[in-house]
Amino acid sequence: MKKILVVGGTNIDDVIFLDKGLPLDGKTDTAYAAQTIGGGGANVAIAMRALGNVFHRDIGIALATKIGQNVQTPQILHDMQQKNIGLLDVLDDHSTSAAHNVVISHTEGRSILRLSAFNHASVHISERHIQNLKNMCHEADLVFIQTKHPRIALIAAQEAHNAGKPVIVDFSNKECPDNLLDYADYALLPAEFRFSGMAQDSNEQELLDFVAARVPYAAISDSTKPALRAAVGQYMQIPSISVQTKDSLGAGDLRDAAFCFFLMRENQPDLALRKANIIASISCEYYGREWETQLASRLRDFPEFADDFPQIDNNPAAALG
Repeated sequence: MKKILVVGGTNIDDVIFLDKGLPLDGKTDTAYAAQTIGGGGANVAIAMRALGNVFHRDIGIALATKIGQNVQTPQILHDMQQKNIGLLDVLDDHSTSAAHNVVISHTEGRSILRLSAFNHASVHISERHIQNLKNMCHEADLVFIQTKHPRIALIAAQEAHNAGKPVIVDFSNKECPDNLLDYADYALLPAEFRFSGMAQDSNEQELLDFVAARVPYAAISDSTKPALRAAVGQYMQIPSISVQTKDSLGAGDLRDAAFCFFLMRENQPDLALRKANIIASISCEYYGREWETQLASRLRDFPEFADDFPQIDNNPAAALG
């Protein structure tokens, strides 16, 4: 069984979905509302498990994160156990609460209202937990890092890189250190991201140039637009698809999860990115994680997945790899 280690954040999210734009004033009806586990790390780990179920591939998934002590903490632990996701809580100070957000997802984007923040810089990480994190990096076949917690991200990136493991970093947190680029084999970036060493009015091409000078493979995603990709000095666009968006919340995390999933299976990053773009776009047509039940039937129409489903039909127990 192949193993993926995810390093990233875990939040508690109260999510409200609207089937229209967010009004400036007045009342509006919700299309759907739920309290869920959120945060980039947890979202990616859960999405990886869902993809394994869709494609009937058994993969080992572990999440290194912070949990904190919220009233929802037991539910988080239960949900992760039910999804067979290994969990390492890297914090010693369990009096600290996880971040808690209200997230409003609407047709024009999303709004995040932070009810309580998490000050990761103030929390001690013991040598025991650091060693546990390093051990998990050595046990994994691939390490994905979402940079919500810069200290944890840097420890994992350095250890995985030194151990010769493929390191994929989603540079989505403005506080992430630029030197993470030195340990990443693959860099995934949202179009609006800028490193501290860049001019803040720089454009997407300048962002790609900046990253490509230090990372072998870099890709910039911007909603359903084609992804800009740079690999060993070569630039190209990886197309996506147009959809009728109901809910784009979590699509970026799903794209990350799918890229890792297919990269580990096929070791063809451009194909993995194309598949990830398709899956992330399709997910926007559904509220929350409803896409999980519809994805297999939707993907059969795309030639990129032609080799995936005959294996599922003929051998549902086929293992990843």
